[in-house]
Amino acid sequence: MTGAIRRWPLASFVVLAYAVSWGWTFPLVAAGDVIEKGVGWPTNFPALVGPAVAAFVVTALVWGRTGVRDLLARMARWRMPLRWWAATLSPLGFLAVALAVAAAIGKLPRGSDFGRYSGLSAIGVVPVAVIVILITFGEETGWRGFALPLLQRRYGALAAALLVTPIWALWHLPYFFTVATYRDFAPVGYVSFVFGLACGSIVLTWLYNGTGGSILACAVWHGLYNLETGTAAATATIQAVTTAFVYVLAFLLVGFELRARRRGEATILGPRRGAAPPSGPRSVTPL
Repeated sequence: MTGAIRRWPLASFVVLAYAVSWGWTFPLVAAGDVIEKGVGWPTNFPALVGPAVAAFVVTALVWGRTGVRDLLARMARWRMPLRWWAATLSPLGFLAVALAVAAAIGKLPRGSDFGRYSGLSAIGVVPVAVIVILITFGEETGWRGFALPLLQRRYGALAAALLVTPIWALWHLPYFFTVATYRDFAPVGYVSFVFGLACGSIVLTWLYNGTGGSILACAVWHGLYNLETGTAAATATIQAVTTAFVYVLAFLLVGFELRARRRGEATILGPRRGAAPPSGPRSVTPL
């Protein structure tokens, strides 16, 4: 088993991440439980740590203590230029515009609605925000901290961002049966969901590489975005405006990346010049 994991670390990571997360969520599906906003039970929160657990297990088996220390260091990497902190906190700007639009059309949500998140008791906006951002480390440690560096080493940053998307999307499968907001999707919603994840994956790839591999930055960005689109305050207007910003940013990044390739210039999405290489020996096949 250990030999197989060392030979196929990415595949092993995916299988383990699904096993840990689905081991919690599919029993909820079988029981017919529905996860609601502002209700603490049933909850999907334990499932959110699945990708992180898988990342640490596979990292420990393949790269040992050195790899684990590197993973922990990237989870805590906060030293970055101010422009990258601005990028990390950019969902707050998206929200500000969305709230202005909502106020202009008379559909401004109540402030307390931002404290009602799926699978979490309504304990107040600030505690909910802190918990959501912290729990998002469970995803980002896996998707960006583990899977992305392996894939982009072989395929490049843009291809890696797109390859992470189906892994990330399929991981959400049980949610469509047990989380109320996912259960309400219209058929076209499944397509827009995957498209949105692809755009988010591109933006987070840019953020991860631009910050020198900061999982912290990705978790904060992802958590803030989830608060804006996953709480009871996420009206159709709020969701439309915030997701539009992500779509536009993703398309701009892809356009700039393709232009840089044509001109032979430095990558926009990939690791910056002089950045530390991804963890792990280059001789390991990442599939």
